Amino acid sequence: MSKNVMKDWRRIMESKYFFTMVSLLLLCLISCLLSSSFLTLRNMMTIFRQASILLMLSLGLTAVVLTGNIDLSVGGCAALTGCFCARMLVSGLPVWLTMILCLGIGILIGFLNGIMVGVIGLPSFVATYGMNMLAAGLATIVMNGGIIYDLPPNFTKLGIGFLGPVPVPVIITGLTAVLLGFVLRKTVFGRNVYLIGYNRRAADYSGISSLRVLLFAYILCGITGALGGILITARLNAAEAGMSEAYGLQIVAAVVVGGTSLLGGEGGVAGTVIGAVILTMIVNIMNIMGVDSNWQNFVLGIVILLMVWIDVFTRAKIRTPFFSGDRMDE
Repeated sequence: MSKNVMKDWRRIMESKYFFTMVSLLLLCLISCLLSSSFLTLRNMMTIFRQASILLMLSLGLTAVVLTGNIDLSVGGCAALTGCFCARMLVSGLPVWLTMILCLGIGILIGFLNGIMVGVIGLPSFVATYGMNMLAAGLATIVMNGGIIYDLPPNFTKLGIGFLGPVPVPVIITGLTAVLLGFVLRKTVFGRNVYLIGYNRRAADYSGISSLRVLLFAYILCGITGALGGILITARLNAAEAGMSEAYGLQIVAAVVVGGTSLLGGEGGVAGTVIGAVILTMIVNIMNIMGVDSNWQNFVLGIVILLMVWIDVFTRAKIRTPFFSGDRMDE
């Protein structure tokens, strides 16, 4: 019995999520000690609502990173989608049709990223960074340098509404996370994503269409990026070309802090959820304490570097068999 307990404990210790969970618990403890208002219901709802948007932007990126690639165009995708959404709404287009068109923009951006990386063979960092600049430029053109505000109330409810005590964006993001988690854990596509990230050559020898999997992963990233842009616009009740800049590389950081390896094949949606909450909590407690925004970026930078170091260190020290432990369990 004791051997089984020790075996289970060792498995927990070896899991990349172990470090993420410990970080979250320590952060909660420190935040409670630093501020008595941290654990108030109002502040918790604020954290969850803010984390929901960051999480939405990071969810699809998780699938891309699991393949061993990166997508730096999520922020630009969100900005373009949000600006297009506001422009269509003020022109009188129905909310449901506007959202379908916005999702179409996200799908197109994801598809183009997949083509550039999977077919043309461009490095994912360069290709998606270029797409980010392109999308941001188109957002500026759509807005003509201005701001659109006072959007329809039935649309803004998506960002500021509540269903009982729970904010609507938390519900939308939560359902999306559950769906994507199921896709990555329980479907053939999900297993192929992990296999391609862990060993691309083995995936090719197994007859897996790496291009098809990569395209679908980037399309998922485009869809969640578009949904994130819609939520940002609904929450602000306005749109302008630079509205997603505040998230910046936090989108990538949420995935990495959550334990998804930048080398691919390891991690998952559950870790990204925790990573988004951790980053949001750090910013929240610094805002409560009145920390200067420049120092906030400094602290976030330290956290990101630390988690990347843990990623590389644990990857080198712990080599668990594929499809065991935290490679598939979320």
